[in-house]
Amino acid sequence: MDKIKKHPIPFSFDYYDDFLGFVVSQSGYRLGKGLGDAIKKAGYKITPREFAILNRLHQHKQLNQSQLAQMTFKDRPATTRMLDKLEQIGYIQRLANAGDRRAFHISLTKAGRKARSTIVPLAVNMIESSCEGIPRKDLLTTLKTLQKINSHLS
Repeated sequence: MDKIKKHPIPFSFDYYDDFLGFVVSQSGYRLGKGLGDAIKKAGYKITPREFAILNRLHQHKQLNQSQLAQMTFKDRPATTRMLDKLEQIGYIQRLANAGDRRAFHISLTKAGRKARSTIVPLAVNMIESSCEGIPRKDLLTTLKTLQKINSHLS
């Protein structure tokens, strides 16, 4: 926050290093890379995006592919590829939907729950260390602000 200069025009692309979209994108990239490194170090061969699927399934117990795509902000083909991989390595299972044979209910397997429970503390540790020295109040304000921006964009 201390680095932000006073510019005559807020949100100017002329001051790109202080432009909100760039800073948010850069932070997201670095957090994703840190999470990927933590997952890899723990011996898992999944990406942060695939971990997001495990996490959403943990949170909701059972979802269909469309719900997972929407909740993880991925398109359907990318979601299908991730689900295929996660099923192949035994982290998820697809159960036929009795009401629609084309749709599946997707849930975590025992191995998927174990992978998620191993990765979560590593992810929390990585995020906590990246937020070191930032008051909790500031983090909550940042979170609320970003959530409000997201709601304006949806």
